[in-house]
Amino acid sequence: MLIKNVNLAELCSFGWVIDWSVLLTGYTAVMSRPPEMNKAEQWLSQEDERCRTGRLERLQWLATELPTGEYLTFPGGLMAKFLFEETRYCFAYGQYLAVIVLGVAFIERTLAAEFYASGRNDLERSSISELLREARSVGWLTAAEYDAFDRARKVRNPVTHFRHPGHRENIESRMLEENDYPYTVIEQDARLIAAAVMHMVGRHAV
Repeated sequence: MLIKNVNLAELCSFGWVIDWSVLLTGYTAVMSRPPEMNKAEQWLSQEDERCRTGRLERLQWLATELPTGEYLTFPGGLMAKFLFEETRYCFAYGQYLAVIVLGVAFIERTLAAEFYASGRNDLERSSISELLREARSVGWLTAAEYDAFDRARKVRNPVTHFRHPGHRENIESRMLEENDYPYTVIEQDARLIAAAVMHMVGRHAV
C-alpha cells in the first residue's frame, strides 16, 4: 500500500508499520499490514462460514420474489435504485432493521415520484400514508396492494418513531404476544417489507 503526503501521527496511531528508509527519502510511505488485521480476517472468515447457510436461504427466497420483467425501471431515480439494491443486500445479510427502514423509504419515494410525474406537485412532500391513500383513491393500487404497503408502513413506524414502554407495537410486547424470539419477529417483518418492495418494483417492470 502506497500513501502520498502522509500524516505520520495518524499512521502511527492506527498501528501501521512504516518503512522509514523509504519515507525519509521521498513523499511516500510503504506500509505493511499490522498483525491485528489477521484477527479481523479470521473473524470475517468465521462470520462468512457461520452465516453462509442463512444468506443462501434468503437469497433463494428473494429470487422467488423478484419480478419477471426483462427490465426494471425506477420512477424515483437513481436514489430509488440504490434503496432497492441496499434493501436486497441487507436482507441477504440479515440486516433486518435496515430492510424495514430502506424498504419503506423506497416505496414512499416511488409513489411520490409517480405522482410528481403525473403532474401532482402538491404531493411532493406528502407522507407515505397520504401517498398510499391517494394512490388507492385514483385507482393506482388495488385493495390488496394498499393493504400490503400500508402494513409495511405500520411495521416501519415503531422502528423509526418512539413508542412508550408497554406499547403494543414495541418489539418487547410483540415477542410476548407472538411467543417468539424478538429477532425472529423482526425477520418476519423484514420479509413482509422485502416482498412489498419486490411487488412495487414489479409494477414498473417491462
